Amino acid sequence: MKKLFYLFVLAGLFFFGCSDVGTNVVNQPVTSNKTILKMPAKSGLDSELGLSISKNIDGSTGGILVLTSGFKGDDGSKVGVFATLKIPRGAFDGNTLISMSADLEYAGLDFAPHMVFNKPLSLNLAFSGLNLEELGIKDGSVGFYNVDNGNLIPVPNSGVFVNYETGTIRVVGAQIDHFSRYAFAQ
Repeated sequence: MKKLFYLFVLAGLFFFGCSDVGTNVVNQPVTSNKTILKMPAKSGLDSELGLSISKNIDGSTGGILVLTSGFKGDDGSKVGVFATLKIPRGAFDGNTLISMSADLEYAGLDFAPHMVFNKPLSLNLAFSGLNLEELGIKDGSVGFYNVDNGNLIPVPNSGVFVNYETGTIRVVGAQIDHFSRYAFAQ
């Protein structure tokens, strides 16, 4: 029965891992000893829908996407999502509609369309209002990763920071060399 379950999970990751389907799901890795940080459940009464942004970007000039949003957790907490994606001049050819979406289940982002860049993009991302004690987060235990077919691949960055007073986890200067799924894990 366990083998059948794992086969089903792996098949799901294969079919949905890095597809262009417009979902905001970050699949939990099955081959890593790290665990993606889970978000508080969203309150059924919360109507906040602004957990994504799209913008047409000219790759020859670059641009910036800024996402500032949040939602009310079912425990009454206010969870904030703050992301800035800097796209340098010459990162890709042509004009492309870029989308950045926050995940409602895990502390991560999904980007579309899936593409590789000539120059890395820089991402600053923070989630606030999390119960870090409940999540078991300790200083130095959180990292920022690319979620690739169930594996977590460390993303070069300038630092991952934890603030217990505000319940915030933050990554600064994450170097994004392709669009896919990215998440905090410990």
